[in-house]
Amino acid sequence: MKIVLLLINRNFLIFKKNIGMNLLLYFLFPLFTYLFLVSPLSNLFNSIIPSSGISYTYHSIPAIVFICVSILAILIPLITINQDSKDNFLSYIFTTRANSNHYFLSIIIYSLICSFIEFIISLFLVIQLSNSGDKLGLIISWNQVFDLFIVISLSILFFSNLGLFLSNFLRKIDHILISMIFVFLVISFGSGSLIPIDYYSESFAAFINSYNIIFLLFDMFIATFNPSDDMNLSVFIISLFISMVFYFINLIIYKKMVKHY
Repeated sequence: MKIVLLLINRNFLIFKKNIGMNLLLYFLFPLFTYLFLVSPLSNLFNSIIPSSGISYTYHSIPAIVFICVSILAILIPLITINQDSKDNFLSYIFTTRANSNHYFLSIIIYSLICSFIEFIISLFLVIQLSNSGDKLGLIISWNQVFDLFIVISLSILFFSNLGLFLSNFLRKIDHILISMIFVFLVISFGSGSLIPIDYYSESFAAFINSYNIIFLLFDMFIATFNPSDDMNLSVFIISLFISMVFYFINLIIYKKMVKHY
């Protein structure tokens, strides 16, 4: 555990060197997402969403938070491993007492902490921008805070492990950027977040509702804003299982491909 903490501390020391730029990006991402996507879309979807019975303005709050946190959770492992590969840190670290489990666990925990920072920033910004706290009476109880913590932790864990898995194949910055654009489109427009599932065709909506784990995670996340909705235990178990599968597949692939780093 001491080795994992040392590796986490190393990542935060790197973060601290560019803390101004990092925090600026953490603020700009939800800000630009709201201004350039949600604000125009709110003029199109200005009625009550049939499936949830809430307005699009209220729907957009968890949508932006979920998108920003998910993208960051995927991006941190990709960028961290890519940079460590270029600096030959991976070749060095495994000559010490640290092993691959220490290294990857430190990245997961680091990603969790950074994603929680983004969660707090994006939630605060979106509520202020949408004026939802005043107009819609957005009141989050302590029970909802606990549910939000559990669900967002689960989502971060899922996307962080997905980022670990993808890091075995995306080793160039340009490949990472192109892939993140695709991932952003899938999370934003292909998973019922920015565009509610009600506005898709019935066949595509049925497919998303049944097989898209990202939509299921978002649906569970947005349900935490409604005290009358319960947490979907099956989604919780499935996403946790998939996260573990991603992690162990990453370990297997990495051990076979480590000589290429």
